[in-house]
Amino acid sequence: MSKFEPDIVESLKGHVSQETAYIVEDYPYGFRLRCKIRYWLEFKKGKGFRCVSQTSNPKVPGLVWNKPKASTYVANAAFLYLNSNNHVQWHGLGIYSDAAEAEAFREAYGAHINEEWLPVLEHWVALKKAYEALKKAYEAKKAELVAAQGVDNFSQN
Repeated sequence: MSKFEPDIVESLKGHVSQETAYIVEDYPYGFRLRCKIRYWLEFKKGKGFRCVSQTSNPKVPGLVWNKPKASTYVANAAFLYLNSNNHVQWHGLGIYSDAAEAEAFREAYGAHINEEWLPVLEHWVALKKAYEALKKAYEAKKAELVAAQGVDNFSQN
């Protein structure tokens, strides 16, 4: 699993759009003003998950939302949570994880992930396991052929 261990106090599930976003009522806007901020996780097929935040504009009368700010996509899984400072955070599983990291992420954080997104994580864990099994079989066959022929024709220079 990754070296980062999130400080999870509360899971924030179901915040998947502007309409269902988690709203923080008192958020700093510059040095003196206060505003609202809302957070949600976005999923886009073929890209993955990302956290999106959006502040209100306290300089305009009424509730007017500024342009949303989105993070970089992670391919396989993500979740929102509150940490011990009561700050909204997010954590995700990227494309460069191996099977052990993917399984450890599923075991440690599967309960924090929105239920409709769990199949994406399960699929990723299965793909990583299959890839590593094929890679191991390839390496074994390569070693067998190198031992039989005495020459490594598989290496690229």
